Amino acid sequence: MMRKKNRSDIKLVLIGGGSYGWTYKFITDIACIAELHGMHIVLNDINPEALKLVKTLCDRISDAANAGLRIETSTDLDSCLPGADFVGLTISTGGDDANALDFSIPAKYGIIQTVADTAGPGGWSRGLRNIPVVIDIIRKVEKYAPNAWFMNYSNPMTVLTRTLQKVSQVKSVGLCHELQGLMMHIAAFLGLDDWETDIKVKMAGINHLIWILRMDIRGENGLDLLKEYHQKYPDFDYVVKDKIPETLLLSGGVNPKQKIKFDFLERIGYMPAAGDAHTAEFFRHFLADRETAEKWGVGGHVHTFAHQNGVASRKKKVEQILNGEKPLWLKPSYEHASKIIAALSGGKGLITPVNTANIGQIGNLPREVVVETQAYVDSLGIQPIAVGNLPDIIVQYLMKHIPVQEMIVQAGLTGDRDLAIQALSCDPQVPDPDTAAKMADDFFREFKDTLPQFNGKWKLDA
Repeated sequence: MMRKKNRSDIKLVLIGGGSYGWTYKFITDIACIAELHGMHIVLNDINPEALKLVKTLCDRISDAANAGLRIETSTDLDSCLPGADFVGLTISTGGDDANALDFSIPAKYGIIQTVADTAGPGGWSRGLRNIPVVIDIIRKVEKYAPNAWFMNYSNPMTVLTRTLQKVSQVKSVGLCHELQGLMMHIAAFLGLDDWETDIKVKMAGINHLIWILRMDIRGENGLDLLKEYHQKYPDFDYVVKDKIPETLLLSGGVNPKQKIKFDFLERIGYMPAAGDAHTAEFFRHFLADRETAEKWGVGGHVHTFAHQNGVASRKKKVEQILNGEKPLWLKPSYEHASKIIAALSGGKGLITPVNTANIGQIGNLPREVVVETQAYVDSLGIQPIAVGNLPDIIVQYLMKHIPVQEMIVQAGLTGDRDLAIQALSCDPQVPDPDTAAKMADDFFREFKDTLPQFNGKWKLDA
């Protein structure tokens, strides 16, 4: 339980705070919550140039919102952690260059990926190279801010959150926005006034493969309403223009590529909540070849703002805001980290999706593995909401990946190369063990410096 603090006493350290995309959104959300005005924020990053530019933008946001945020920057994590109540993580080891290899190496073997940060060979690679970095970070948090809440936004969400909870007693949770993204799209499709109050869901799964089990829209069966909408508008071409949530417009507008989630809804009666580009990577048949991927609307798809056009484009957007070419957006996004900080600090409680250990909220999945469900958040902490048992078919979908995620965590912590290759060979996108071994060799060679646990240069608690 956190005691209620004065605003100026609340301290957040944002690791990866030099991000030209995430930090703008994160700080704007904080500035939009009066309870958090005056709080202390330290942006930590290994890139001092990025920190300088992003801090200027964040100060501009704070001033425009009259939020009085005390924003500092630091390239030294040890010095900024003491006294932290919250630590946010938004990193990607290797940056855009590494992300590009996560696509290009599997492509040599005919494997199509749409996001490459969660499932598939790209998710495997990203997980293995992030694990040592995340462990080194959490050990510093244990030393300097052991009572802080650690909020992970980095992918692969499930693998990294499981790593954190397996090796550390620091309170940690993984946060993702996919459910909110779906609900905003539903509001756009059905012309709802307020998606946050009009739509109620029961959901569960693993990150980027979460399932809507039940949906209530203003007292009606929401899944039935969506089926009716899809039958009438199979190309998602009908949107009530004045009912599109502003935050959805800011994020790029309504995405018409929804074929995969509606196919599941028609076939099994349940709908995956994540974007189709994420969902596709968990199932081989959507990405069997380029023609098939195009058919499902995910061929050549690039997902999320963070992947678009590289660092230079994201930096340019920040510069355009600072020189007045683009306006500041001073309204909250659909991310919930700021609301969670406020709730844990004694503010209004909320229900929000979180990634954390399965302590029984999903009855027929293994205990301790990280799952995503809704939770109630207030000053007493983060309490997952019980879902019960999942339908058998959804369990089968999830259990194709949960054991693989457990293997990746163990291989990443121990440097067990054979176990890592076995995990890769079990991924649905990988056709056979020989391909897995060859592809793994390519990854190990290209990422020699960022996979230190596999070449004797990093060991757990060494």
